[in-house]
Amino acid sequence: MTKEKGKAQELSGFFSTIAYCISLSWQASKFYTIIRIVIQIMTPLLSIASAFVGKYLIDLLAGDSVTTDAAQTLLLLFATMLAISMLGTTSRKVQEYCQSMHDDVVRGKLSLIMMNRSLAADLEFFDNPDYHDKLTAATRDSTAVASLLWSALSCISASVSFVGAFLVLYQVNILYGLLMMAAAFPSSIAAARYTKSLFRLSLTQVSGERQKRYYQNIAVDKEYAQDVRLFAAGGILIQRFTQLWRDLFSKRSDMMRRRTILTCLLDYLPEIVVVLIGINIAFRVLDGEATVGDYSLYTGLLGQLWVAISQLTHSAMRIYDNQLKISNLKALALFQNQVADTGTKTLDRVDTIEFQDVSFTYPGGKVPALEDINFTLRREEKVAVVGLNGSGKSTLIKLLLRLYDPDRGNIRINGTDIKEYRLAELRSNFSVYFQDMRNYSFTLRDNLTIADPDREDVDEAATAALMHSRCDDLLVQAGKGLDINLTRFFAADGIELSGGQHQKLALARALYRRHTALVLDEPSSNLDPKAEHEIFQSLQMLTEGIMTIFTSHRLSNVFLADRIIVLEKGRVIEDGTQAELLKNQMRYAELFRYQQEKYMVEEETDD
Repeated sequence: MTKEKGKAQELSGFFSTIAYCISLSWQASKFYTIIRIVIQIMTPLLSIASAFVGKYLIDLLAGDSVTTDAAQTLLLLFATMLAISMLGTTSRKVQEYCQSMHDDVVRGKLSLIMMNRSLAADLEFFDNPDYHDKLTAATRDSTAVASLLWSALSCISASVSFVGAFLVLYQVNILYGLLMMAAAFPSSIAAARYTKSLFRLSLTQVSGERQKRYYQNIAVDKEYAQDVRLFAAGGILIQRFTQLWRDLFSKRSDMMRRRTILTCLLDYLPEIVVVLIGINIAFRVLDGEATVGDYSLYTGLLGQLWVAISQLTHSAMRIYDNQLKISNLKALALFQNQVADTGTKTLDRVDTIEFQDVSFTYPGGKVPALEDINFTLRREEKVAVVGLNGSGKSTLIKLLLRLYDPDRGNIRINGTDIKEYRLAELRSNFSVYFQDMRNYSFTLRDNLTIADPDREDVDEAATAALMHSRCDDLLVQAGKGLDINLTRFFAADGIELSGGQHQKLALARALYRRHTALVLDEPSSNLDPKAEHEIFQSLQMLTEGIMTIFTSHRLSNVFLADRIIVLEKGRVIEDGTQAELLKNQMRYAELFRYQQEKYMVEEETDD
């Protein structure tokens, strides 16, 4: 790529970024956008008008301007100055209001954009550090859009101010404007170059910033509070945070110091030029070639021209800086989802599920999580998928729900490839409990209804779900029933749940959701034996005639299953009833004996 072509692309990107932000601003609020643009144009014009009124007023007071009615002219000038001042004050207050409101609207729209993009992203991206870096940078820099919008509007104001001041000075001496431009640009150009370098440095530090924020989050997160105190890990967190912060800060501070020194020296140039031109105008006044009012007008316009040039270049610099930042926001769109929602068919009920030669390796992984999986499930069956941790049980469910798509093979429901169903239709038929599911710091009611917000029988269904998951004791706590808050994150009278209660509530949410197939991934890992037994008895009744799949590495609850599929290292190694698998004396029988021995009590005999 030639240097000229690269510059052209940068310029094109510069203006396309402005267009993007103005478009976003317009979508957020047409009213605020129009008002802010009008005020930005009006403000410099009022300043030039005020300078002219000041000139005529000074000339009148100095006796250099002869009028038939000096008193009337004086009052008219003061009235005009007052009107300009009041109009300027009003426009500033309107500008402050509109900017504050508009920025809030734009930030709200940006937050929704970020949320929608994150919610629409494939699950695999959340295991991708590059995606996390881009998401962190985009979240951090999303406020740059509001800043860029303000910079773009400042460019409008600065351009009007520059053109107006330059045209007036041109009538006197074109060299005034040219000298001021030559003196003001070097500082701005130097600042722009350093801004570009600083942003490039920030990009290299995104990963470090994310690590730093992670250490800070651990220190303040309740989930880690117990472990951090028990293992006295606070010192390690502080040490790592401090070291990382010092490394990041030292690089930024060195560049900022060099930028400050250089731009400070270059800023002396326009100040010197203003003084020299002021001396020239002053001598012209003494020679009678100009009035005292002219001195006030032209020196004032010189200052306005300097400010306009500085504002124009700095705004352009900020736009360029934010253009680079907004590229992070746009970069999220480069992460293309692999799970495409292109299906058109509807799904009313799950009758059969078929895995046909299904293989899958997680992105970035080297070992297949599942390999050549083949089986067929029928609606009347309750199927247990068992195996050691890491055998592929949860992965099987994720593929079934199209959280991922297999690398090879097909998954069919009712004889149709699941990719042919609309994604929402497919998932709406399933109610799922995952072993790592989280509850929300909402009310008990919200924690349940979030799984099926359109149910009309909320209270009845919620109470039944809590009862079947043996979590109905939460209804009597604090005397608020379904409206009790979980955790004290938002409410001082909220309740804190134990690990077992959290699991029961997550299971209740799965039972609350209307479904034609139920999937339970390790549903009793944190439950005590009594609760586990009671819940599985309820499930035996609730799942009658419904496709039910549950995974477990504990074999004490497989009595619910009509059929057992044994996974090991991503492969199906056994498939049959419990009686058949025990009779075969293979892997399932071995695992069964391991767990059976834990509950056997040896009889003591006297020697």
